[in-house]
Amino acid sequence: MKKYSLVLIIAFLIQILLSNILSIGDIRPDFLIIFIVYFAVNFGSFRGVLAGFSVGLIISYFDSGVIIGLLPLTYSIVGYLGGFLKDRSYRLGQFNFILISLLIIVFSFFIYTYFNYEYLFYNEFSTFLLTWFSTTLYTLSILAILQFVVPLRRI
Repeated sequence: MKKYSLVLIIAFLIQILLSNILSIGDIRPDFLIIFIVYFAVNFGSFRGVLAGFSVGLIISYFDSGVIIGLLPLTYSIVGYLGGFLKDRSYRLGQFNFILISLLIIVFSFFIYTYFNYEYLFYNEFSTFLLTWFSTTLYTLSILAILQFVVPLRRI
């Protein structure tokens, strides 16, 4: 558990200090959602929801451009769904395990983008899809790089 506390602090600092530097326009990577996936896969749904909600509340305090309660909601969903992957990596197979974890992140980014950019969903749907896709792709590319260092399956 101490290992995850240290990783959480590092991910939190990277999110606060570097996400604006690494942003491309309005598109920023979400390092904490990657942490929540790793945490939930290791500890299960209940602890994943608790971690997701807690991390979401803390980061909502520091991120002024987000609707209050949106990040705790999306991180809790990621923690809950990611917890179902606990102890299932060998039964699902490597491809299905990674695919499901990616779909969880894609789904959570859809919820986040929908509530954060609701006006785009109804007025400029193509811009909404572009925002959702680019934000998701940016975070998933960072997750893909992390997969080479610390694969989800080995946790």
